[in-house]
Amino acid sequence: MNYLKNIKKLIFWKFILLYVIKPIYDFVWTYIINIHAKILLISWKPKSKDYFNLNKNNQLIIKNDMRISNISNELSKICTKDFLNKSREEMKTKSQYSQELFDRLDHVTKEKIINFASSDLIVNTVAKYLGVFPVLSRIYFYHNIPNENGEGEIKAQKWHKDGMGYKGLDFFISITDIDLNNGPFFFLKKNNPLGAFSRIEKALLNPIHGERNKISNEEFVKVYNESDIDSIVGPKGTCVIVDSYNCYHKGGYLLKGDRVMLRIAFDTIDSTVLNFDEEKYKSDNIFYYNKKHISNVNNKFLKFLHYKRSPFIKFFKISQKLLKFYQLLHFKINNKNEQRS
Repeated sequence: MNYLKNIKKLIFWKFILLYVIKPIYDFVWTYIINIHAKILLISWKPKSKDYFNLNKNNQLIIKNDMRISNISNELSKICTKDFLNKSREEMKTKSQYSQELFDRLDHVTKEKIINFASSDLIVNTVAKYLGVFPVLSRIYFYHNIPNENGEGEIKAQKWHKDGMGYKGLDFFISITDIDLNNGPFFFLKKNNPLGAFSRIEKALLNPIHGERNKISNEEFVKVYNESDIDSIVGPKGTCVIVDSYNCYHKGGYLLKGDRVMLRIAFDTIDSTVLNFDEEKYKSDNIFYYNKKHISNVNNKFLKFLHYKRSPFIKFFKISQKLLKFYQLLHFKINNKNEQRS
């Protein structure tokens, strides 16, 4: 077993994954697992062909875009002093540092967010990146405050990848001005060509709940340079588009103040989010479309975008098996085999 673990640290194994296994799996993932989504993308004729171009990277910062600023300004008006103070007091009572507030938005505001997330601009961007037609899986409206008792970074505030699928795309849009004190979202801007087939070798030992496969700052900077790291720091409306399944990231650690963030997440039908995690996300008061309304939607693209699930994948637990497959083949990244720029 140790012999196999050592093989997965070798540059030789990285090249086998990169030039043999991953290209074959990319074909299987696109043209077999996601064939319905691929056919739909081929027939997709949006009114607007505008999109944000990630240029084959798994992250991109967007600043000063009026379309994103408009939705940010709309939500910023809701975040009054009273609105945030109420949320803050609730979190302090529960000893929490983060709270989901999407369910507290009025119906009109929710619809504006959903329409923005379903716009040609956003769907085109996601489809171009994934190579298949996406599913709008989740919308979060986060409020973060400093950790109770001045704790250091915990849980999602530590470096990690979201291990719930092969590819996905998230839009993190700041609703409040963000500086280094109020929880900027950090991400690795150095591209990761292996994606889900790699992970940093030295994760936290004996992790507490919520910290499995998380990476300490000390370990992360052994593998990557500071120049490889970027963050959302700037006025409200600043946005980062990131594949959270393939790009290491962290965020939400505040020294003071408040941070409010809109997160719009897109997945494909093989993601565990659309299968085994469904009940969890429904209970978290985030956006999750009610299937009872599906009969009222005639547009096949909109129906797929908002409601698509695969009973076959769910019944045979294919999502979980695929995650184990990626984990089995993981290239183990460390400070010896990662070429620092």
